[in-house]
Amino acid sequence: MRMTCAATRRLSASLLLIALCADVSLALNSQQTHSPALKHRSLGRLSTGLSAQKRSGRAPLTQRLRGGLEGDAGDEDGGLGTEEEGHENTNNGNIVEVSEKFCKQEVLTLPSYLSHLQQYQNPLVTRAWPINTNFVGLNETVTDTVFCNSLRAQSKGISYNQWVRAGPRKQTFFTPSEVNAAIVSAGGLDPGINIVVREIVFTLELAYNVKRAWGVRYGWRGFFDDSAKEWLELTQARVQHIHKEGGSILGYSAETCDDERVVKVVDVLEERGINQLYVLGNVEVCKSAQKVQQEAVRRKMKLAVIMVPKSIENNFPYIDKCIGFDTVVQGAVDAIHRTLLAASSVQGGIGIIKLGSGFVCLTSVMASGDADVCLLKHINFSPQCVFQYVEKVIAAKGYAVIVVEDGAAEELVNKWQQQLAANPSLRKPVGGSMDECMGKLPTILPRLTSDASAPAEEGDDVGALGSIEGCFDIGQYLKEHAIEFFKARGRHVTVRLSTPEWYIRSMPALASDRVFCNIIAASAVHAAFGGLMNCMVGRVSQRYVYLPMDVVNDKNKPVVKETSRMYNRMIRATGQPSFTRQGSAKLITGRGDVRRAFTPDQPLSQINADGSRIHD
Repeated sequence: MRMTCAATRRLSASLLLIALCADVSLALNSQQTHSPALKHRSLGRLSTGLSAQKRSGRAPLTQRLRGGLEGDAGDEDGGLGTEEEGHENTNNGNIVEVSEKFCKQEVLTLPSYLSHLQQYQNPLVTRAWPINTNFVGLNETVTDTVFCNSLRAQSKGISYNQWVRAGPRKQTFFTPSEVNAAIVSAGGLDPGINIVVREIVFTLELAYNVKRAWGVRYGWRGFFDDSAKEWLELTQARVQHIHKEGGSILGYSAETCDDERVVKVVDVLEERGINQLYVLGNVEVCKSAQKVQQEAVRRKMKLAVIMVPKSIENNFPYIDKCIGFDTVVQGAVDAIHRTLLAASSVQGGIGIIKLGSGFVCLTSVMASGDADVCLLKHINFSPQCVFQYVEKVIAAKGYAVIVVEDGAAEELVNKWQQQLAANPSLRKPVGGSMDECMGKLPTILPRLTSDASAPAEEGDDVGALGSIEGCFDIGQYLKEHAIEFFKARGRHVTVRLSTPEWYIRSMPALASDRVFCNIIAASAVHAAFGGLMNCMVGRVSQRYVYLPMDVVNDKNKPVVKETSRMYNRMIRATGQPSFTRQGSAKLITGRGDVRRAFTPDQPLSQINADGSRIHD
């Protein structure tokens, strides 16, 4: 019985196979008989599909499944291909055409002054793994965010730019064996420096097979200071774990690079045979890097200078942010929270946090939600109004937190310094300042001498009477005047000034900043190998691009304005009124934004937009 069932199953399978072969044969005969018609219908469907793709502006499915067209930097800033693009667009939105004029920002290349340069195939082309088809075309650009149907944008006459898209090129102007790269981090200390250094070394070695990379010690001093001329040899093993550490493996200094030193810098670069220079720094450093490139062009020297924006002020024009900005904001948020805990633990606590950038102040105040007052450099305020408002805040909840930008109320501080210089007895030193603990500010009165111009003794930080000029800033000003204000009113307060800038600058970068720094650093290496020079790597409208250094200047530097949306969002976070005038509302913009005016006799619940923010 068991054998009969098995034989039956084999017979059924054989019959099924015969039937299948017959169907296939019939289909083939039918296709041969009617092949012209079938071919016509098939080409018609293919043509219709291509026409639909052409109308929709999408790539063929086979290309979209690869993650984008060739030339898309899909590995870094989003390719054209997604899983959902294989389906028809079910969106019922209308397709509109936008006509705008764009200014194409060209980036200079090495062949512009070295016409004899030979091109080479990018090593990434022949690499078996990982497969890389995301090479950027020579003419690919990325535009600014375009505002459509915006009367405000039209009234401002906003012009749009086209930026050169970042990413690897198929053709390079360097061979791996000839590359001798150097990295210099000029200016202050910022989070993310180690990540950028590490990724530049990794991209040079793993992507382009470059074996020579150097780290310049202590910024520009590494070029003209004999004690700093011992450069670090950067290898993959040496930088393997530095991304987890704060600070900078290269060190830093505040030394600048003037025209005289630019010649010395290029002399050292030429002497050491450096042909790729990666510069990390702020806007002022960018100007020096541009002069270095110009000197190299004048000498007909093959040198690609690539800039990586690094600034705690985050004041580079056009780009979304600088490296380390997210970490700086997080550090400022932590500092505000700890200051709140300290201020709320004492009677009449007033915590003053001085931060080095208006954008950091705005962003951290919005993120923390703990600040009661935010004072900025480019927005005027009356200290008397500020203290009167703080008095009401303390009466309501027992403490107050003030965030102030370094450099705010500069005229008031200078006037105060002049008064102290004329009559030092006006100031009685007060304690409780982190600045004084660090030795940044004088803790004693200037030495009283009959000769105000007497030179300071060696090792004397305070010196003669005139040496206090420039010693005090807005943080110390607010602290001492707050004590005087509340003492005159017979109220006990405890005022503490915190300047957490050094702590914030030395923080290890957050995960989001690490990824951002990796992409920026890799894009810098791609730019140098692609023959680009005198350019900066940045992110514009969430896309990574190359910007000519010419556009980075003081005229284009962004500043915080009272009419900006960011400032209005900050006001909603703090609930503070206007500190520029009393008794009447102030119309800010034509959109109807009204800044709440401060009246000393007005209850705090009426000053704030909603009385829910401050609890009794």
